[in-house]
Amino acid sequence: MARMAARILRPFADRRFRLLVWLLVGAMGWVGLVLLAARAGFDLTLILDAGRRVAAGQSPYLAGAVGGGTQVESLFYSYPPPVAQAASFIGGLGDTVVLAAMGILATIGLAAVAAGLAGLRDSVRAVDVVVPVLALAPFVYPYAIALLFGNVDSWYPLAYGAVLIAALDGSARWRVGGGVTLGLVTVAKLQPGSLFLWLAVAGLGAWQADRGMRANRPAAWSVLAAGIATVGVVVAVSVLGWGIGPWQDYIGVLRAGGGVDLVSPLNIGPASQLALLLGDPSVAGRIAPVIAVVALAGIAAAARLVRRPALSLAVAAVLSLIVLPITWFHYPVAVVPFAIGAAVAAHGTAAAARVGWLIAGAIVVAAIAIAGPVIVWGAVALVLAAVAGAAFRMGERPRSPTVESSGPG
Repeated sequence: MARMAARILRPFADRRFRLLVWLLVGAMGWVGLVLLAARAGFDLTLILDAGRRVAAGQSPYLAGAVGGGTQVESLFYSYPPPVAQAASFIGGLGDTVVLAAMGILATIGLAAVAAGLAGLRDSVRAVDVVVPVLALAPFVYPYAIALLFGNVDSWYPLAYGAVLIAALDGSARWRVGGGVTLGLVTVAKLQPGSLFLWLAVAGLGAWQADRGMRANRPAAWSVLAAGIATVGVVVAVSVLGWGIGPWQDYIGVLRAGGGVDLVSPLNIGPASQLALLLGDPSVAGRIAPVIAVVALAGIAAAARLVRRPALSLAVAAVLSLIVLPITWFHYPVAVVPFAIGAAVAAHGTAAAARVGWLIAGAIVVAAIAIAGPVIVWGAVALVLAAVAGAAFRMGERPRSPTVESSGPG
């Protein structure tokens, strides 16, 4: 049996054969995803329609779309004004064209993060990371759903991944790029903005450890500064270009959102799931603020107490997904870069097989979660286990007890 298995696996020892297999697997996955995309794009349509209203001089928000008793699954535009304002410039294009362009650009961003993580290890070739990542991407169901819906969180892998690379001693380009991308998705989705807290606390810890040596500013603060600046510029352009009216309408939508029924099997946030478990929908609204405070406190604690930067940031990334009371099945795409980083870091080490099985298990569990969305948290837990179990070094140089570690996870 062992000899037979060895003969079967022998071709995979050839790197070119492995790449060919990955290309074939990826081709099948992407063809299937493209066929499904012909009838998708629900979230993107809301954004483009809001953009068309802005282009016509109207508010991006529909009056009466949100009110008491509105179900959390109801489709209505609820993003901040800059999203619709940006969409006003491309509203004339067909929805399918924009969906395809958005998916291609988001996937290029994922590939860039994979290449960036590979670049942190001299012994790993970028192509050996990028090709498998792109081949598996359509089979990672939260990512596939984000692409199919045209949701802005399809950019989470780029945003969270860029911050991860910056935290692992990335170049100034990744630090600025990570901050800019994080700032942009924060304006759109709000939840990623909680990582600003992680960056601030992590940067403060490094600052204190450096005994106030201003000549060596922490990388975390570089990302933080770029992110805050990006948010400020976007908001300023929005107000200067379209006035304060859309923001007043947005505040009205947020207030009306207080009457939305948060409880649904599709809402995998802890408030919704606990309310379902107890059979009392009113529980969700009462405990949602408590969960937000606990999540933010957990992010700050991870930045301060967890010495391994990738593990610390991975915990913060997961907690960022529950800061707001609504968490959809596709939000955990935020942990994809951490799975890639763990695989890259474990390559060639004793942990490689264990980490590989954990990541494979996460993909399988995420697929099973199509039948029960809350199960996707099991996939998230497996990714965190992979990050915790990958003992590695990736381009890190000693800086301080807060930022320096034996590896990113």
